[in-house]
Amino acid sequence: MRTTRRNFILTAAGGGLGAFVGGCTTAGNGLKSSGKQTGAINVLARSLRARVVAVGGVLKIEINGEIFDPLAYRSYRPTPEMIRGFASTGLRLANVTHTGMLCTLDVPYSLFGEVWTGPEQFDWKAFDAQMEMFEANAPGVYYNIALQLDTRDWYLAKHPECSNSYWNLVETAGHEPWRADTATSLQAFLRQIEARYGDRVFAYSLLCGSSTEWYTNSQGRGRPEALIRQHPIKTAAFRRFTGDPTATMPPLDVLQRTSHGIFRDPVADAEALRYWRFHHEIIGNAILYFAGKAQEVLQHRKLLGLFYGYLTQLNSERLLQEGHLGYERVWRSPDIDMIYAPAKYGAPRSFEGASGYLLTVDSLDLHGKLVFHEVDHTTHIARDTVENGRKIPGGNTKLPNAFASRQVLRREFALTRAKRTALWWFDFLGGNYANAEMMAMVAELVRAQNRLRDVPMRSVAQIAVFGDVPSMYHIHARSSIADDLLVRPPDELARIGAPYDIYNFSDIGHQKLPLDRYKLCIFLNAFLIPDAQKKIIRNKFRKNGKTLLWLYAPGYIRADGFSIDGISEMTGIKVALRAATSSYVRVDAKGPFVRLKEPARFGFTPGQTTDATKRDQTFDMRSQGLMETAPLFQVNDPAAETWGVYGTDGAVALAARKLEHHTSVYSAVGNLPAALYREIARAAGVHIYYEGRDPVYINSRLLGIHMQTDTAHGFAFPFSKSCRLEELFDGGEVHVTNGVCQLPHQSGATKLYLLADATLNPARKG
Repeated sequence: MRTTRRNFILTAAGGGLGAFVGGCTTAGNGLKSSGKQTGAINVLARSLRARVVAVGGVLKIEINGEIFDPLAYRSYRPTPEMIRGFASTGLRLANVTHTGMLCTLDVPYSLFGEVWTGPEQFDWKAFDAQMEMFEANAPGVYYNIALQLDTRDWYLAKHPECSNSYWNLVETAGHEPWRADTATSLQAFLRQIEARYGDRVFAYSLLCGSSTEWYTNSQGRGRPEALIRQHPIKTAAFRRFTGDPTATMPPLDVLQRTSHGIFRDPVADAEALRYWRFHHEIIGNAILYFAGKAQEVLQHRKLLGLFYGYLTQLNSERLLQEGHLGYERVWRSPDIDMIYAPAKYGAPRSFEGASGYLLTVDSLDLHGKLVFHEVDHTTHIARDTVENGRKIPGGNTKLPNAFASRQVLRREFALTRAKRTALWWFDFLGGNYANAEMMAMVAELVRAQNRLRDVPMRSVAQIAVFGDVPSMYHIHARSSIADDLLVRPPDELARIGAPYDIYNFSDIGHQKLPLDRYKLCIFLNAFLIPDAQKKIIRNKFRKNGKTLLWLYAPGYIRADGFSIDGISEMTGIKVALRAATSSYVRVDAKGPFVRLKEPARFGFTPGQTTDATKRDQTFDMRSQGLMETAPLFQVNDPAAETWGVYGTDGAVALAARKLEHHTSVYSAVGNLPAALYREIARAAGVHIYYEGRDPVYINSRLLGIHMQTDTAHGFAFPFSKSCRLEELFDGGEVHVTNGVCQLPHQSGATKLYLLADATLNPARKG
């Protein structure tokens, strides 16, 4: 038999591991024991060590003392050609998924077959076949092994009381016997992988729920019945969660009712609020449980990651429905090292888009978590269907040609370099990168990263944006407010000509929050503000001449109901309820907006007229339309400066007031256009680098732009000296003279420039 690295490891482990092939663990080698016992530790001692480290302000991965830029690749349909292609670019980190479970398109995730075949039983032939293909075609690669925890068919056959966790995770997540059974097999699997491949595995990923992203009841399957049925397992978990031994699932009309426009009343709708917190937190709790069990084996010697926490992507009913609002505790856990998320979906992925994150990404940086940004775009060569003929999602944003694919891949790279996050290219179900031209595109990005490897960089954003989680439990599932205040603003902010950071509102008091750097703070959806956070805002935010921009209903929700005075208290601007229903706002080109070329118009997403009785019979907004946003508000403060008015009656909708130590700006309507954000930022003293609408990506050493318009691409820097910009994709230099420069225009191109002999620090102009 040919001696391979894997065979050598098996021999060195004492031979007992040979019994693992196609079957269970053996009792004599110590691998059945807890990760805290001798056998598991001995296995780990033979394997590599990996950790997240900060190098020059950038989080990277250290493997056995060697620093790796966190760039990787992934595919559900790896082929020798694909693996060789990615390896040829210089990438040495790969994600490998070992599960034969069906995905949402009803085809297997992996064509190598199912690995987890029974309680603590694993088909190592299926596992080894895929690993050996990687080993043969990418020598020296290190692996992130994806482990899917969902209920397999064999488990459901033995435990008919359980729901299929892939489709109805919320019905299974709190079931203690399922957790214990799954954790036992997870630990056995980890110990055996470590014994077999521990010298090449640097990380593990915990996957569960729909799309492997810890979604529950996704894709419309089982809705709405699965939400409200009195499933014994879910009911038992709900009772433990609430501490009420008689609690049952609220009926559907109670779950979706909002007693005050789009808002759930803290008192009248308390039953629904209690359920929705359970719906999300039980999934977060399950994640923490499995992460803790994994670390009993791994002992924090390997990295652990997962997909979770899509606050700025899940719109309307998805945000309330799919279980991601339990993420803040998960992100703070010391057992989690990495959080993953696909690139922002929809228009931001298109050639005309701006790219973006699904996450409040800078909060993860505060907590020392490495963010992996997944580039799974539908490139121009991507397949349209899978083996069973089903259409692959993403066809509406399929990139039209090689030029568009190259520029969008460059744009995602520029975004992640500017934000200093990790990135992997995802070949998805095969074919997205399946030719030499696409691999050449990846290779040029890897070369650009090689140039940046030793370049220290940091954020220079003077704008901080905050999105709140608890407030969204109070919002009707069919309201468009999540779209208007969480999903759309990042796309507009990408086009204001200055960088911004985005955080969880719960992190406003974090000791590492660089509050002194921010001149403009934007509060997207802070409807529910606890007293402790009000104190932080009074003591730390309302000072040093900062500008605070509040959207829609800050502080409106109180413990006993709602208070219009709460909005006035938070903003320092007197606000009143609005009787009219129109939310259309007009902002004229005068005052702080004198630079506008024409009046700006914006408003909430209009609802669709629906039959109220039908609306109560279904949970699916897609068949019934969106609710109109209500209540609405207007400014009624003679001391405030009017910046914008409702178009129908001239009532004030956007106003500012200069207070003792700060300036407050209040917009009664969300989803401001980029031009307004820019001028509000300028008035706050934020340095504007670029005056056009093209998306830009900037940190202390980098300047990126996607040239989507034909405007002059001139940049102004926060210094008056001269320096040199080095273009990282196509080569060439641009010289900055007295703090300004003109970039060579190439229609549609994405450019990324390194400040070769200067560092940006807008706090120290000159």
